[in-house]
Amino acid sequence: MEIVRKTGWETLLLFVLCLAAFFVNNNMLPTDPAEAKTIVTAREIVANDNWMSPTMNGESRIDRPPLAVWVAASVEKVYPGNISVQRSVVALLATMWALFFYGVARYMERRRGFAELATVVFLTSYNVIYHGRMVHQDIYGYSLMMGAIYFLFRLLYDERYYAYPHKWRWAILAGFMMGLSFLGDGIEPFYSMLLPLIIVILLLKRPAMEGRWMPLVLLCVICVLTFGWRIAYLMSAYPEYHLAGELSVYASDSTRPWYYYWRFFAEMGVWTLLLVAAFFIPYWYKRLSTKRLYGMSMAWLVIALVLLSAIPNKEMTDLLPLVPPCALIVACLLFYFTERWPKDKWGKGLFFANGYLMTLLAFGLPFFVHFRMTNWYIIDFGTSVFIAFFLFAIAIYLLFSTTRKDMTGIVRGVTVLFLIIECFMLGAVGNIFINPKYRSISLLQKNGELKSLPIYYNKEEALRIELVYAANKSILPLDLNDGEAVEKAAPCLLLTQKSLASESPDRLLQRVDTLHLGVYDDNRLPRHNRHYGKALVNHVTMLKPKANSQ
Repeated sequence: MEIVRKTGWETLLLFVLCLAAFFVNNNMLPTDPAEAKTIVTAREIVANDNWMSPTMNGESRIDRPPLAVWVAASVEKVYPGNISVQRSVVALLATMWALFFYGVARYMERRRGFAELATVVFLTSYNVIYHGRMVHQDIYGYSLMMGAIYFLFRLLYDERYYAYPHKWRWAILAGFMMGLSFLGDGIEPFYSMLLPLIIVILLLKRPAMEGRWMPLVLLCVICVLTFGWRIAYLMSAYPEYHLAGELSVYASDSTRPWYYYWRFFAEMGVWTLLLVAAFFIPYWYKRLSTKRLYGMSMAWLVIALVLLSAIPNKEMTDLLPLVPPCALIVACLLFYFTERWPKDKWGKGLFFANGYLMTLLAFGLPFFVHFRMTNWYIIDFGTSVFIAFFLFAIAIYLLFSTTRKDMTGIVRGVTVLFLIIECFMLGAVGNIFINPKYRSISLLQKNGELKSLPIYYNKEEALRIELVYAANKSILPLDLNDGEAVEKAAPCLLLTQKSLASESPDRLLQRVDTLHLGVYDDNRLPRHNRHYGKALVNHVTMLKPKANSQ
């Protein structure tokens, strides 16, 4: 049985969704710590021309996967300081991830329209949109690993659909993509995405292995060679390097309890209700025509969640590899509602609850635009009327589709809603949460007198990497109790979280002249936000040699 090949409006829609999700307004989101680390490291690679042993703020980063910083450094060399170009490269990777996911979905369920439906769910998930717009190393690992999964499926299952399967070709491509994934984000994509799927394949969809063992061996060899050469180089060039350093991130101080990821389903955004409902497994297994895929996807999700929960170090951003199985599960439910109308009250109630909830969200957005954007002068009145018109139209369409029991219409309405938000509202929404007292230390670099001065911070305080990113230069520690070191560092700029007079001993102020330049707040978010960081608020003081010490 051959896989249907077609290029229709659904395929075109996927490209349009990728364009809106990852490329449009890609410079609107503020830089987060993970992005700052990548770009700071890339800047230092270019400045020091040291590609094999990168540093971040002068400290070695050889124990971190290098692919993301190598790509960012290449972009930095050609387009220095251009965050939009940096994020466009990441957007290409996110698009590649979506297209490979589309290919995997077609292999897992061959019915016409299912893969497009699953990819729409994938592309309208908050986690995917956010990471596809930020220069994170995660997107390198997961997009390339999804490519490896696609080619692995071609290797294992092509014989079922094509007369002439190209086993060696797919083995080479899968091994190369898998090796690049290790270079991009270390072992995490393998551990949290590929390993759970391999377990599911062995348990539920075991392929015939005749004639495939040698291609699989070649796959493993190419994978090891693709990322292993760097490890071999580091072990020979840096005796202090050890592979355990790359795994230390999984046992860092940011430990969480095993149940920390209990709210993982909320990462699916508008599809959360359907994902939660999908866990009533006995109900759906009796009714879904895609029950085999539903069972595989649910097993993939549960195994991945268990493996992630077993790691001591946990962050909500690590839930990105759960999006593909979640998208497949939600797509199974959506496909069910497009095929038939449920006869039981529970199924009908779920359909109407999901449809009316999305309708209510769409009806509420125009009022949000007016009261939080227009009244605060974030967007002008004409633009708000333009946006509100489309939002009300989408809300009415969603209401009409729900009333008519048309799940396809609901999916189309949600898709257009995301397009409107990404194209016309993303920048304005970001400005709502901007800190009104935002005053970045990047302003220091616009002052000709201050630009050339080195910058230090109090050794007793923590330094946020966002400050290094904003300063566009290294910020080194300075011991305020060491008068000679302070005197030697002057003239310079000093960052302290409190005023210098309250943090330094009196004898220090007797050895250098000081000029307080003000308080700089590099928080993009307002003070009442829970992510507001006090470490990003600093007093900036100029230290100068004593006039009489000349």
